[in-house]
Parts: sequence; C-alpha cells; structure tokens
Amino acid sequence: MISKIKALLNDSEHRHTVLNSILALFIRVLGAGMAFIFNLIIARELGAEQAGIFFIALSIAMLIASVSRLGFDDTVLRFTAANNDNPYIIKSILHFSLRFSVPVAILFTVLIYFLSPYIAGALFKKNELNSVLSSMSPSIVGFCIVYLLAMSLQARHKLLASIPCQGIAHFLLCGSAIIGFNVNNAEQASLLFSLSLGLSAIFFYRLSIRGLSHNELDFDEHDNLPKSISLRDIRNSAMPNWVITIMLHIVQWSAPIFIGVYLVAEQAAYFSVAQRVAMLSSFVLMAVNLVVAPKFAAFWNKGDIEGIRTTALFSVRLLILSAMPIVLLMLIFPDFLMGLFGDEFKKGSTLLQILVIGQTVNVLTGPVGYLLTMSGNERDLRFSVLVSGFGVLFLVPIFTFFYGAIGAAFVTAFFVSIQNLLAVVFVKKRLGFNTLKFWNKI
Repeated sequence: MISKIKALLNDSEHRHTVLNSILALFIRVLGAGMAFIFNLIIARELGAEQAGIFFIALSIAMLIASVSRLGFDDTVLRFTAANNDNPYIIKSILHFSLRFSVPVAILFTVLIYFLSPYIAGALFKKNELNSVLSSMSPSIVGFCIVYLLAMSLQARHKLLASIPCQGIAHFLLCGSAIIGFNVNNAEQASLLFSLSLGLSAIFFYRLSIRGLSHNELDFDEHDNLPKSISLRDIRNSAMPNWVITIMLHIVQWSAPIFIGVYLVAEQAAYFSVAQRVAMLSSFVLMAVNLVVAPKFAAFWNKGDIEGIRTTALFSVRLLILSAMPIVLLMLIFPDFLMGLFGDEFKKGSTLLQILVIGQTVNVLTGPVGYLLTMSGNERDLRFSVLVSGFGVLFLVPIFTFFYGAIGAAFVTAFFVSIQNLLAVVFVKKRLGFNTLKFWNKI
C-alpha cells in the first residue's frame, strides 16, 4: 500500500495535485470555519426569526447574482487556465466578463431595491422582509464581482487569494462588524453584509490585476478580446454555463425561498443553517476542485485525455479519504452540531441528516462538473442541471406545502444526487472513464 502511494507521488502531476490540494484544503478549512462562525453569529445575535429573514434575503441575492454573471464563472476559469502564460489574455478575459455582467447586476440591484415591498408583502407575506431585502440588494453586485475575480485567480493557481475572495473576506468583515456594533436585527446585518462584499470586491480587483500588462501594446482601452480567442468561443461556452450556474443555484438556494413563502421565518432559519452545515462535508471537494479544474483545462487544451483521467481518479481517492469522517460526524451527531447555533436550532437536526446525504453523493462522484465544463462539454452538464433544477422548482413547493421543511430537504438532497450521477454518465460517455470506479489503475 505504501509502495503504491510512493509510486503515485513520484508522478509530478499527482504530487502537484496533492500538495496544492493540501494548501487549498487548509485555506478551505479556514473558509469553511469562517462561514460556520458567520452563520453562528447570525443565528445567535439575531435569533431564529430575524436569522430566517436574513437567510431568505441572502438566498434571493445569491440566486439573482448567479443570473447576473451571465455564465462567465467557468468560462473565465476555463479560458484563463488555458492561456495562463499570457498576462494580456488573462486581463482581457476578466475585463470582458466584468464589462458585460456588472451592468446586469446593477440593473437587478435597482429592481430588487424598488420591488422589495411587493416581494416581501405580496409574495412572502412577511412585511419585515422589505427593508432587509432592500439592504441586501447591493450585495448582488458584490457577489457578481467577487465570484468572477475568484475564478480568474483560481485559474492562475493563486489559491491564497482566490479562496478568501470567494468565501472568507466578506464573512470576516461582516461578522466582525455585527459583533463590534452589537447588531441584533436582519436589516442592519444585511447592510453590513453588502458593504463588506463591496470592500472585498474593490480589494481583490486591485489584487487580481496587479502584475498584469498595462502598456498600450498589450491592452487597449476598450478591453477587446485578443485575436487568439474568438468571441464565438466565449459565447458558446458562456451560454450553457449561464444555464448551468442558474440551475445549480436553484438546486442549492431555492428551498429556503420556498420555505419562506409557505412557512414561518424560523423554519427558513433551521433549513438554511442545516444546509450550510451539510455543505461543510463537500468543502474538501471544493478545495480539490480549485486545484484540478485548471489542470483539466490545460490537459484538454493539449489533448491529454489520460492526464485528465488519472488526475480525476486520484482526486476522488483524496476526497473519499478526507470527507467521509466529516459525513459520519454529521450523521451521528446532528443534535450537537445544530445545537451550537442555539437550542432552538436542534429542531433542524433531521434536516441536516437528510441534506448531508445529498452532499455525500456530491463528494463520491468527484469533480464531474469541472470535467465536463473544462473539456468543452458544457451542454452535457447543462442537461444534468436542467433536470435537477426543474425537478427542484416543481417538487420543492409541493413537498414544502405538504411536508414542511423536511419535504424541501428530501427533494433538495435527491436532486443534488441525481444531478451528479447524470454528470458521471456524461463523463463516461465523453471522456471514457467512470469517476465512481475510483479503484481503477492510475
């Protein structure tokens, strides 16, 4: 066994994957810890009812922000990773994506700000959501910018900046401000969250473009794409990615919104906290994805299918070894974990157990989403997420109405699993290997 491990690590690509995965995992642990602490602060400082209102507004903002990015998330990652040695192309791709997506995000921000009374009163029948949603609306622009910046940084293997950009900095700033200013209501917390995202976006934008070309020969004033990259290629990648991103967010974040419509705010708080705790089981997958996604794009660009296969199977083995203890902890001790947020949150223990099963399938299938998107098979992933997305949109309201938050959790976990299993089928069809057969020889 030890000799096999040594043989695997003798391969430079596998060694690079392990070392960078360890680095990414360490930073991801910090990020997951920060997100956990932030949710803990929201739950304890605001209480279940106000926390529920906050999480409903946050889910709406995150869902709309995914629409405003126009599918550029993985497109920026893919094309930047494939052209990682050209600072001009890196900067051009980033500015191209921001030039189109940020105005859309601003438009949505304005619409949500002025429509928040109608959304809160007529749709959710929770008038207290009005001011909270108005305060949360600027975060749509912040989410749009930091996600695109994080993808650009990730493609350049700048993990020490990419992970804090996407999930640490604004949680740290907002959580500290909530404690420092003794905030105890969702409206003020939402405003601080929007401000924190804005500050993060400014800082990481400056960091992202540092060292990239500024001279007139390399970069023109209109942020045009270089001739080596076709606008058609960008569009053909972004359009299916847009649908994918929207549907992925629908699967993950629509349940708290439907719970907010049909049930009391406390139930939305229990579900939101349980969902965020369950997602900690897949943070190892997120850490590994940070490393292997640019590798997949580079391998595909060189036509190295075997490199893709061995890296993918190797990453699945890392995931199983590192994530399963976390899954078992959540399945065996849900009361303890939910009780950290307050005794009343123990009511969400069953929700946590259901949701973590869906995340377990997510981990076991490995980086199938990135395998498809980085190899130009975005349309296959789009089909997978369309099935799961429409399933969630159709069944979550029905199951929430009849079975409450338990029904919403069951449907969410089921379609998270279906989405990943369908992606496994497409990876086998397009790339010729099955990520579930992680024991195959590398």
